[in-house]
Amino acid sequence: MSSTPSSTATNHFNKSAENYEASTSGGTRELAQHAISLIAGLKPLTSESTVLDNACGTGIVTDIILQSGIRPEIHAVDAAENMVSIARGRFSGSHPNAHAAVMPGEKLSFPDNTFTHSITNLGLMFLSDADQGAREIARTLRPDGMAVVTGWTVRAPFTVMREVQARHTRAVLSGAGLDVHASAALDVHMGAETAEATADLLTRFSSRAFAAWSEEDKEKVPGVMEQIVRELAVPFTRASGSGVGIKLTGTIFVGSNPVISLSEQRGWRRMQPHLA
Repeated sequence: MSSTPSSTATNHFNKSAENYEASTSGGTRELAQHAISLIAGLKPLTSESTVLDNACGTGIVTDIILQSGIRPEIHAVDAAENMVSIARGRFSGSHPNAHAAVMPGEKLSFPDNTFTHSITNLGLMFLSDADQGAREIARTLRPDGMAVVTGWTVRAPFTVMREVQARHTRAVLSGAGLDVHASAALDVHMGAETAEATADLLTRFSSRAFAAWSEEDKEKVPGVMEQIVRELAVPFTRASGSGVGIKLTGTIFVGSNPVISLSEQRGWRRMQPHLA
């Protein structure tokens, strides 16, 4: 496999698959939950829906949908084989309507106009060709379907880079022919029950940043990290419980094919006060 951004990302996610969701400390799941809640107000999921969980990782989006009690047909796909293996293990056997496959977002094997809902949670930015990935989202979306794509807008200390990502996501979705009706910036948190646990999580998560440091300097990182976390962390409460963490801001983009019904257009307008 060539050393392209996609293969590099795939290799990274294959290696980190086992601890992926723990390493995000709930922030990825929290953003996915917001996205699915947003869908409920625009084009609700039903048992008749056909859903793409694109760049699915460990199947977080699929898991949230199934936990809600709704049983649509769901196809969870990702280029990272180890991620897909974990996703498949979460619901294979108990949910025959949920399927998992190794499949890159730039080359979806589904026919045109397959999905009523296409959800890409924190995945588009990791594709080697985001434009092609967006075109695949548009191609496989039904004429009356809805595409929801999330990405980080603010994630210290990469504020500028994440803003570039957010604008790029909107641009590639528009370039693929999707009408991006709205985007919502929502705060989530990367954290744990205590500041100490959050600092430990961030130390492990950012270990690559300190790879070139001397062993003496590396030994100082946990203490400094905990000190900074105690200065910057904020309390949060989410469905899984309360804790302290570093605030992240994610963006949810909502798009559709250009031709939508008058009633759907009214639905978009009703949502505008909640969306930026």
